[in-house]
Amino acid sequence: MHSKDIYAQWAVESMYLISLSLRFETKILDIAYLLLLKLMKEPDFEIDGRFIKLYLKVLTKQGKYKEALDFIDMKSGFFEGNKIERQKQDASLYHALNNPVLAINVYFNMLRLNSNVHQYKEIWECYMKCIRIILHDFLPKN
Repeated sequence: MHSKDIYAQWAVESMYLISLSLRFETKILDIAYLLLLKLMKEPDFEIDGRFIKLYLKVLTKQGKYKEALDFIDMKSGFFEGNKIERQKQDASLYHALNNPVLAINVYFNMLRLNSNVHQYKEIWECYMKCIRIILHDFLPKN
């Protein structure tokens, strides 16, 4: 990775962090998004895990959940070693898209596949999120 790529990613990360503290909408995330797109078009730029996570953070903060899901599908090779991370990302994006059925389905698949005794502590957060979605978003309110 070239030094200009590292500086560009740092600039995007800085813009993302600034956007978290702002109380009103600005164009700072749009600039960060355009910079990420420009980086991807560079001929010698290699997309790595840090870039993928940064790109997904920016898309999610912008509310571009469908585009984030499509990007995850395009870069599915990155998640080969850690399928739990991809499933967590998918579930949170489906939930953000206001689709609790798909979010619950992803969580159930994740919990079913990873129900090994040694992994219960690692995925306890998934149990809690799944239960919250079922209780607050899926079940009818009386």
